[in-house]
Parts: sequence; structure tokens; C-alpha cells
Amino acid sequence: MRTSTLVKGIIVLVLAILWSCDNNQREVQDLVDPWLRERTPVAFKIEGQVGDPLIENNWRKDEEGTIKVTLISSAIKDLKNVKVLNLKLQYNATSTLTIGSTLDLSNGSDSFEVIAENGEKRTYVVTFDEFYEPIVGDYAVEQLWMYGGTGPEYGGGAVWPMMEKSWRWNVDGKPTAEEDNIISLILMGVNEETGDTYGISINDAGPDGMYASFVYDDRNWVKHDLKHFYRCIPEGEGEWEKNSKTGIITFISKDGVRRSCNLWSAGTYAFDEYNSITIENMAFNFPITEGVSDNWDVIWEDDAKYLWHPRNFVVKVTKL
Repeated sequence: MRTSTLVKGIIVLVLAILWSCDNNQREVQDLVDPWLRERTPVAFKIEGQVGDPLIENNWRKDEEGTIKVTLISSAIKDLKNVKVLNLKLQYNATSTLTIGSTLDLSNGSDSFEVIAENGEKRTYVVTFDEFYEPIVGDYAVEQLWMYGGTGPEYGGGAVWPMMEKSWRWNVDGKPTAEEDNIISLILMGVNEETGDTYGISINDAGPDGMYASFVYDDRNWVKHDLKHFYRCIPEGEGEWEKNSKTGIITFISKDGVRRSCNLWSAGTYAFDEYNSITIENMAFNFPITEGVSDNWDVIWEDDAKYLWHPRNFVVKVTKL
């Protein structure tokens, strides 16, 4: 009798536990598939963007997120209308932003919503940091210099301001015409594979409205157009490229002429055993290698330096 009562008690207890578990299961909300709640963009790119975006969600507030990009703002015509070039979302998520639509980043940020398949929303605030290229900016031309000569190892070289022998430039547009010019380098893009940068160059003629003609009078007073040596920075608008590994800057004229240089900081630079130049602020140094030749008959004359074998053209500048 006691055994039967005990068995019945155990059965009742087990049934009570099972009923309790089943009831608790019915009271727990159904679990939601996490993919149905997914609202994080997997790709994002806008015009002028360099590299990948930093996409972060606010773990404290699931409905908030941020997207930070690096931007070349000078490559964008209108920061109020920055085009979306790529936007990929998870599964069946949708967005208030689409490829081809625009963001207004004129005040530094804008936002859009991503809606998950189950209807949950997350607002992403898009902000940007400016891409930094140190050569970008405006440069005031101070003075034009050159290094050249036949047999510099024998003392035939010289480092001169272009106007050292002023009578050699006996036409309008002497080298001094450049000394009020402003050279502007504007960044337009970066090769994301190599890191090389590129953009627009503007060589403004300044208040006198003139560029150097580089017409040279030789020792027999025959005129020579030496722009092929010394017109290294294009007149007016051109283009520039910078090699990210070597730092070499190449100016490109509208005619496709390419002239490469180093950007020197303040200091003294030796050209040979006897000749050096002091840069007070900054300078574009253009090696001259094409169309030159030694003329030993005029080794001690001006023509050997300016006309026959110029070796470097140096534009001294101050960055504004």
C-alpha cells in the first residue's frame, strides 16, 4: 500500500514537471533567425573615396551605426551631392540609399537607414577624413636657377640664377617674368593599388600676366628657343603625378610633355665636387637629360652652361 502510494506520488511529480516545462516553452517568445535582423552593409563606396570604409555598429544602441571613409574632397564637384558608387547589403535588407543616389557631406556628415528583412531599422551616419597628400597646395615662385656646363669635373660647371647673364635673355618674357607666378597642385585621385597620387597643376602668370619665353641669345647673338630645356612646369593648366615610392613628381603639359622633378626642402645640395645650391625654403629640381651635349670648344663660356649642356633646372618656391 505504501509502495503504491509512493509510485503514484512520483508519477504526479513527473507529470507536474513536464507540464511546467511545456507551459514555460509556450510562454517564451519564438527565437528570431539572426539573418532576418541583419542590417550591416557589406560594401560601401562613394565618389572621391580612398580605401575601404570603417563600418561600425553601436552595441549599446542596436539601431545606430557609423560609416567613416577617407575622402579626396577636391575630386568632388559638389559635396552636397556626393554620388554613391557601391552599396551592398545582407540578404533581403533594403536601404533608403541606393547606388547612384547622393549624400550631402557639405557639413561633414549625412545619414541613411538600412532595413532588415524583419523590418528592424538601423541609421548609419556617414563621416569622412580628408586624404592627406603633402605636396598639395600653392607655391609662390621666388627665382629660377640652373646648373650646367661641359666638363664640370674640370671646373666647367656652374650654378647660376637664370638671370646671372641677363643679356642672354634679350626679349620680352625674361626668366624674371616667372617670379610673380603661383603654382597650384590640386589633388584629384590616388591609385589604390600603387598609392600613386595625381591631380591638376595650375601655373598662374601672376600680376604681370607673363611667362618666361626662354629665348636665349648665344655668343653670336643667334636666338634659340630653349623651352624644351626650361619649360618644365606647364603654362596655365596641366597635370601632375607623384610616385608614392620614389616621391618623384611629374608635370604633364596639355601636349603630353612629361617633366619629372624632386621637391627639395630647405638645405644645401651638391651637384658636383665644385658646385652646390642653397635652398632657403623649397624648390622643384628638374634634371635635364634629353637634347644635351658637351661642347669642349666653349667650355668656359655661357653657351656651355645655358645652351649646350644644362643639367638641372631649379625653381625656388615658398609654399603659401
